[in-house]
Amino acid sequence: MKSILITGGTGLIGKSFIKSIDNSNYGIYVLTRSNTRVEEGVNYINWDPENGQLDLTRIKQINYVINLAGASIDGSRWTKNYKNKILYSRINSTKLLFKKIKELNNKPELYIGASATGYYKKNTIFQQDEKDHRGKDFLSNVVEKWEKESLEFKKLGIRTAIFRIGLVLSEKGGVLKKLYPIFKFFLGVPIGNGKQTISWIHIKDLIDMIKECMIKKEYSGVYNAVAPNVITNEKFTHELSNVLNRPSYPKFLKAPSFFIKLLFGELSSLVLNGLNVSSKKIQTVGFKYSYESVSSALKNIYSN
Repeated sequence: MKSILITGGTGLIGKSFIKSIDNSNYGIYVLTRSNTRVEEGVNYINWDPENGQLDLTRIKQINYVINLAGASIDGSRWTKNYKNKILYSRINSTKLLFKKIKELNNKPELYIGASATGYYKKNTIFQQDEKDHRGKDFLSNVVEKWEKESLEFKKLGIRTAIFRIGLVLSEKGGVLKKLYPIFKFFLGVPIGNGKQTISWIHIKDLIDMIKECMIKKEYSGVYNAVAPNVITNEKFTHELSNVLNRPSYPKFLKAPSFFIKLLFGELSSLVLNGLNVSSKKIQTVGFKYSYESVSSALKNIYSN
């Protein structure tokens, strides 16, 4: 039986991945800040990245490492302290993981690192791919440093893949969980000018990418984990309203940019700026999407 070591296993992506895995075929080990325990066949191991505490000796052999750790990007207003938390929760956890993996006699065969499309320049007309340069804002800087730590695993002879993840669509969490009550009470309108592009992905396709990466050795390097069809904020609002049987308001009715900035401060850049990101590279290694359009993705999510 092969084993999978996961950080960030209690987040949206981690939970979805674990749920999709047959733990009769894999030993699953999740690093957690809570107590070491076993629940429903999943092994939870306590760690403390800030203080460098992690013991991997209880795992006989680690075959795959999936690093999803990091404070939520939109978990709070971007104060100086919270911005440091966003950065160092990713840097410290990845550095500690590298240090402990390096000490192992038998190294894993694969390291998968989470990253984000926030790496790229905002509001571009052209689609950006993995070879393009990063943007110049806070998130671009975070992602660059985060990926730099993940790429260290290549030096250990470990096949390394990094997924720059777009806006994840799932009913279990993320943006849709926050938007649902707003749209439910007929308050869903486009934000700002509504023209900003959204590079998104259905949670199933993201999980399938990770699982396929475990199987296919062609996966190596950086990949954009986004659907082939980007969409504008205005179109996304229309599609979500339609699926939830809510009216689409006249085009002039939008949430003003100044009001969003007043409410959320610098954090508002996440919704007021667009990301136009290409999926071509991951398609060249043969990945097939279950949901290429926002319409099909939202219909699947809210089919029940």
